[in-house]
Amino acid sequence: MFKPGEVLIQKYGGSSMASGERIQRVAERIAELTRNGKRLVVVVSAMGDTTDDLISLMRKISHDPDPRELDQLMATGEMISCSLTVGALQKLGVMAKSYNAFNLGIRTTEKHGSAEITNFENITGMAKFIEPGCVAVVAGFQGMTKTGDLTTLGRGGSDITAVALARELGQKVCEKYTDEDGIYSADPRLISSAKKIWHIDYEEMDMLSRYGNGILHPRSIAYAKDASIRIHVRSSFTREEGSIVGPDGDPSIPVKSISCDKKQAVVTIEGIKKNKKAESDFEKYEPGFLIMAKEWRTLDDITGSMRIGFKISDCFEALPFLWSHAAGLDAEEMIFNAHLWVISIVGSGLRRNPTIADIFLHALEKEQINAVLIEQDEIRLTLAITAEQSGTALNILHSELTNLR
Repeated sequence: MFKPGEVLIQKYGGSSMASGERIQRVAERIAELTRNGKRLVVVVSAMGDTTDDLISLMRKISHDPDPRELDQLMATGEMISCSLTVGALQKLGVMAKSYNAFNLGIRTTEKHGSAEITNFENITGMAKFIEPGCVAVVAGFQGMTKTGDLTTLGRGGSDITAVALARELGQKVCEKYTDEDGIYSADPRLISSAKKIWHIDYEEMDMLSRYGNGILHPRSIAYAKDASIRIHVRSSFTREEGSIVGPDGDPSIPVKSISCDKKQAVVTIEGIKKNKKAESDFEKYEPGFLIMAKEWRTLDDITGSMRIGFKISDCFEALPFLWSHAAGLDAEEMIFNAHLWVISIVGSGLRRNPTIADIFLHALEKEQINAVLIEQDEIRLTLAITAEQSGTALNILHSELTNLR
């Protein structure tokens, strides 16, 4: 449809669209590019906290809303941003037009709240519009089923829309604009000495995204990897170069970053009498929270204890199930802890040199930090640490990461 480089794909997050003034600044930035004859496709998120506000409004009306109706509501946020951006561009004399799931025929699966894009049925109309100097502004985060119902792609799903459009239009670069000017070795709001990572590979970024770094949606990274699309993470508030997520990364930096997830809970079931049944029950039943819990589940045959981790948002589903499960195992006690940080250390160097993981663990042990090893794989080390010790632990871990650079 287009040769690589003929169309610039940009995505602007909610912080970039949080007010009329910010939308105008985004429009001015885009307009500069059109004056140089660029073809642009711009994907926008809802303004600021609009999606959260819409969900809260629905929760006031219904404690158990129909997922279909919730999607119908949430999809409006991106449509508002889309029209406002076009209005701002047209005021600047730019040829711009808005597009949504229906205009583009963005077909998805029928899973409301986390649908997956299957195909674009009507992308040629937009392709004809984006002559040099023209801008197509697309409402991200949304699609529609084969029967025409609106769906949403999951929180942060506008990233998926942008990368999927880059793939459909034959482009190899997608720019993601946010309030941070790249990927850092830790959250700069928590660690002031955090350093920017200029290049990071798909696998490392995927791990960071799944375990606490919210800059990119994990499925957008998978789309990018499949189509060999590089994602350039930049700030919409500066002109700084950002971080490139791509196939090569930077092998000279063995450990790239530390991510934090403060929204995890852990249940420990003590004194289990029937360990084999404990395992078989988790294989037999598949409540939604266990999809993630499989990654956080450990069973100690010696002490007869089981530890299960899950998102705090899944507590209403998880706790009744686990309470019944513990009773069925003749367990002595069930302990619930929501005051935990789950910290993941990510880098391809962990694969090349397995002893690197010991450096981090020994550093915490030396400072008497009580860290529970949740999981370790080839490029990730994940620990659970109490909220009280998390700040100290994070600084210790980042210091060790810096020493390895």
